[in-house]
Amino acid sequence: MLSKIKVIFLISLLYPGICTAQDDPKQCLDVRNISPSELPFHAGEKLTIVASYKWGVVNTDVGTITLSLSDGINGSQPQFTARARIQTARFFNTFFKVDDYYESRFSKINIRPYYFMRDIHEGKYSIQNYYNYRPDYTIEAKIVRKDGSVQDTLLPGRICTFDFMSLVYFLRTMDFSSMKPGDIYPISFAIDEEIFELYLRYEGKSEIKIPGAGTFRCLKFAAQTVAGVVFDGKEDMLFWLSDDRNRIPLYLESPVVIGRVTGRLGTYENLRFPLTSKIK
Repeated sequence: MLSKIKVIFLISLLYPGICTAQDDPKQCLDVRNISPSELPFHAGEKLTIVASYKWGVVNTDVGTITLSLSDGINGSQPQFTARARIQTARFFNTFFKVDDYYESRFSKINIRPYYFMRDIHEGKYSIQNYYNYRPDYTIEAKIVRKDGSVQDTLLPGRICTFDFMSLVYFLRTMDFSSMKPGDIYPISFAIDEEIFELYLRYEGKSEIKIPGAGTFRCLKFAAQTVAGVVFDGKEDMLFWLSDDRNRIPLYLESPVVIGRVTGRLGTYENLRFPLTSKIK
């Protein structure tokens, strides 16, 4: 069960809104040049998210995700480098240890990725992905599995096909002022040797109380889940972003076949703007 908790939490946070696209999969998010003054983040930002599992009277923290952002250069073009570290709490390492590392390098101008890698160690399972995003939007992908086998492939990406790290940051740059409750947005990203076409739905504005962090004004999103090993397909996944210029992830909640998983904002450092969404 712990492995399922970790998988769904990672899916929920790093590529929120995951579900099979029901609209035209050829639709694209609006990838545009973004002026520096519009960016909701900057180098030095660091967020920590705490993952928890709920089942009946059981409610326990199982691990953390740490996201950090730094500056870089790709040739002559300015870029961000985003890094994520996912680790189970020490107690759970005895049962199922998770120690994953992710890195994405993407344009400061339009948030399109240049390079992505992930190095996964989950119990006895391991895999590495190495992607190079080409100017024609195709993706040179190298997948290395635990048995030593190496798969090289060329994925047919589009202008709006991200890795799921750059996707998280891109979503924070969207024009939230024009969103109306019920609006649906298509998403495209690559993982392993596949391209996934997804969507998320805007639910509107609300308030949420985060244990240990405070009460915030927020933007609420939902996504249909697909019945399978982890999901029961009967309830929506929900997540909340701060309703201020930072648009940081505050909370997420998702049903699993047994129980629910949640992720809450733990700590934050060096936000670009004041956290005006915090009410108390």
